[in-house]
Amino acid sequence: MVFWRYGVLATAVAAILNAALWGLARAVGVSLVVQPPGQPETTIGLPQVLLLTVVPLLFGTAFYTVLRRWTRRPFLIFLILALLIFAVLLVPPFAATERAGTRFVLILMHVVATAALLAGLYRAELQRARP
Repeated sequence: MVFWRYGVLATAVAAILNAALWGLARAVGVSLVVQPPGQPETTIGLPQVLLLTVVPLLFGTAFYTVLRRWTRRPFLIFLILALLIFAVLLVPPFAATERAGTRFVLILMHVVATAALLAGLYRAELQRARP
């Protein structure tokens, strides 16, 4: 249960930070308009930011709890998988826009989400290891 508590907390922190990044980007005039290949142009809104932060992180937390039952080194395996997925998810910001500011904000949001979940689950492991 400790992993869910830390995973949900990490998800909430990531959602708040990404919402703040979204608001800051809008405030300073960064365009959040993207056009993925073969799709119409769309503006990234706060609901999309929150949804695309919360759902993957909760899924990651669920996956981690299952992974802990299957292996002796769950955090190392999860870390490697998370970093691989993070690397793959760096491609869409480059494919969806040519604006440097938009790319920067989108990549920073990915960094925030990944770092928050990894930090949260690592803290849970530390908490669990204490006698």
